[in-house]
Amino acid sequence: MSFAANLDKVGFNAYRGAPAAGNVTGAISGDLGQGELRLDTDDFMLHLDPIFAKPWHYQKANARLTWKLDDQAFTLIAPYIKVLGDEGKIAADFLIKIHLNHDQEDYMDLRVGMVDGDGRYTSKYLPTALSPELDHWLRTAVVSGAVKQGFFQYQGSLNKNSPDTARVISLFFDVSNATLAFQPGWPSLTGVDGKVYVENSGVRVKASKGQLLDTKVSNVLVNIPHVPSGQDSHLLVDGNFSGNLVDGLKILQQAPIGTGSTFAGWQGEGPLDGKLKLDIPLAKGVEPKVVVDFSTDNARLKLADPVLELTRLKGDFRFDSSSGLSGKGIKAQAFDRPVTAEIAAEGKPGDNVTRIVANGQITVKRLTDWLNVTQPLPVSGDLPYQLQLILDSKDSPLVINSTLKGVAIDLPAPFGKTAEQERPSEFRMTLQGAERRLGAAYNDQANFAFAAPSGKFAEGRGELYLGRGGAIVPDAKGLRIRGELSELDIAPWQELAARYTGNDPGGNAKQLLNSVDLQIGKLTAMGTTLNDVRVQLQRNAAAWALSLDSALAKGTATLPDAKSAPIGVNMLYVRLPASDPTATVVENAPDPLADIDPHNIPALDVKISQLFQGDQLLGAWALKTRPTPAGMRMSDMSLGLKGILLEGDATWEGTPGASSSSFKGRLAGKNLADVLKAWNFAPTVTSERFEMNVDGRWPGSPAWVGLKRYSGSLDATLNRGQFVEVEGGAQALRVFGLLNFNSIGRRLRLDFSDLLGKGLSYDRVKGLLVASDGVYVTRNPITLTGPSSNLELNGTLDMVRDRVDAKLLVTLPVTNNLPIAALIVGAPAIGGALFLVDKLLGDRVARFASVQYKVEGPWKEPKITFDKPFEKPQ
Repeated sequence: MSFAANLDKVGFNAYRGAPAAGNVTGAISGDLGQGELRLDTDDFMLHLDPIFAKPWHYQKANARLTWKLDDQAFTLIAPYIKVLGDEGKIAADFLIKIHLNHDQEDYMDLRVGMVDGDGRYTSKYLPTALSPELDHWLRTAVVSGAVKQGFFQYQGSLNKNSPDTARVISLFFDVSNATLAFQPGWPSLTGVDGKVYVENSGVRVKASKGQLLDTKVSNVLVNIPHVPSGQDSHLLVDGNFSGNLVDGLKILQQAPIGTGSTFAGWQGEGPLDGKLKLDIPLAKGVEPKVVVDFSTDNARLKLADPVLELTRLKGDFRFDSSSGLSGKGIKAQAFDRPVTAEIAAEGKPGDNVTRIVANGQITVKRLTDWLNVTQPLPVSGDLPYQLQLILDSKDSPLVINSTLKGVAIDLPAPFGKTAEQERPSEFRMTLQGAERRLGAAYNDQANFAFAAPSGKFAEGRGELYLGRGGAIVPDAKGLRIRGELSELDIAPWQELAARYTGNDPGGNAKQLLNSVDLQIGKLTAMGTTLNDVRVQLQRNAAAWALSLDSALAKGTATLPDAKSAPIGVNMLYVRLPASDPTATVVENAPDPLADIDPHNIPALDVKISQLFQGDQLLGAWALKTRPTPAGMRMSDMSLGLKGILLEGDATWEGTPGASSSSFKGRLAGKNLADVLKAWNFAPTVTSERFEMNVDGRWPGSPAWVGLKRYSGSLDATLNRGQFVEVEGGAQALRVFGLLNFNSIGRRLRLDFSDLLGKGLSYDRVKGLLVASDGVYVTRNPITLTGPSSNLELNGTLDMVRDRVDAKLLVTLPVTNNLPIAALIVGAPAIGGALFLVDKLLGDRVARFASVQYKVEGPWKEPKITFDKPFEKPQ
């Protein structure tokens, strides 16, 4: 039996490896054992199931198919198929043999050729036998391009359970101007001219040329080797490139190779030539391997944090994602100076680490400009350095080492240095991380450690350690300073602060600094030297609390932030240097505070519980100082001065070298002899108590007060005491000028020896002196009222010229029965008789007779002569 028929849009399903077809139009003829189909159809569909997952659709198809059926198998042969589709012009042939015995292996031999094709349709000819990863890559990688020619071949078993070795699959494309998206996250490879091979061994792409961003690539080999089921496929890329540093940085910043954060913000330009090797797992979540060997010449590279620009960059480099970036023979210009560098890769897979070691020089001015430091610094010169930068995924630490030779540091000892001296130093900082860390070491004299949130330096915490020792980052916010110094002189630091910081020496330090704790071997401040002193400074709400502890001074001070608020000083004790007993008194010594400007003395509230001079206690001190437009004022003064209590107010006005001082108050005490001895004066006067009201002024500072410069009033009162002639060791002591009654006493004892003995007793001494530039005039006579005599001294005392011109009136008790003539002629024996009569007869019969003396000449040894007698009225 035979048959023949015309077919019009006939379709049939696939069966046991035989293909399915649709819209079959043509002629069919044959018998039960064989036949032929001649196909000439439009909108043709062919599905080679199960070799291909989806049917093939074509606009036009012409083919001749023959079949044969015997007791062994069904054989379908298409010696020639010609189709036209969207992908291009295609020709094919195939042979399919399906055995009637299911135990035997079915077989197909298929060959498909294409010319003038479109690369977008290459996925149409991907068989189901490919692994899912490989199938996905082939479907997504070839985005577009022209297919000059293509070829697909399938030879082997159609049985589902047959091993991979039972079939051979070959797919080939010769493409031009293709776009290859070889991996998500990477830029596409464009303009590719090459060949694509898909075989049992895997996928190979050989590209003679292409472009990655703006970089030309050549001799590119893409390989996806076949792996056993259950293992991950890998995309291997090997090729040469020639382009610009811009593209290299863009890939490092954007490609999924774990380097984005390390190279974030970097910019560059310049030639870049090299070789690229990629090993990219097609399974998700597995890090790729990247090896790039490249070189550049005369390139520019700009780092982002810190901002650092390198020019004239030249060298050979390698980037290995399993270890990091390396390079050798690197040269560049940084800060307009030449730099040499070496780069080493020190990481491991998944954690690449790059160490950059660079050597160069930079001027201090250029360095401070780079760090945005606008304030002048006491540093100048050329800084030699070795820079080490570690680029990693954690904190990327930067370390700069230098001998500082060539750098002059204008700091007080021991921190200053000349340009010729070396001071090995180190600076450290991290470039990444939520918390940035900084550190520095200056020789063995200072160490600094600090940590702060990125961009929030004021919220940081750190420590500056002075002396031998390491700094540690504390837990508490703010900066603390501690350590040990062999010596510290405050004055040079004050001058330095005034020179470099102006009117705000604290700057923003008070916002960050919270404590200071220093042990100082020798501290020099305000003309005083303290040995083995501990200085502590603690930040409070609106002030600094200062603590001082040494053998010479111990106490606290409060330093307020408000400039108008007074500084509080509360000292437990202060020990001033002992006076030198062998020192010669210089009459006209210069003002010790002549160079001090009283306008610069701050507002102070001072309390000193015990003020010593050597081992001798002066007393307790308290006073307040306040600035005034003219200078400064002292008030609420209460100064213990070896038995004298000085109370009152004072001023110090003017400018250095042209100032004046004033005082209004009183000096008071008990036994004046004890006070004189305490001040190393002869104890020429005793008293139960004394006081002197003072209202005057003098040129110079308060420390330059002196009798020869004083102008004003002195109103003194002494109660119950004696003017005595000193004997023994006391004769070697100085005699206080205004209390020099020795010469007067000697003359009176000569005239009235029995009456006076070796002392002149008194109940009260009262006197008011008014001075003008060291010349004193008795406003009212100085009166001495005593049990045996009354004295009145009236005249002028010129302390500048050491001259006295006065009258001394001596009044003695005599009886009516004893003539005064003997006294008038100078008979010294009459004194005893007068005293005896006075004691026997008493005040009822006594009257006072007076004798006047002239007191002239040098004050310490005046000439005292009898002037005249006179009788005071009853």
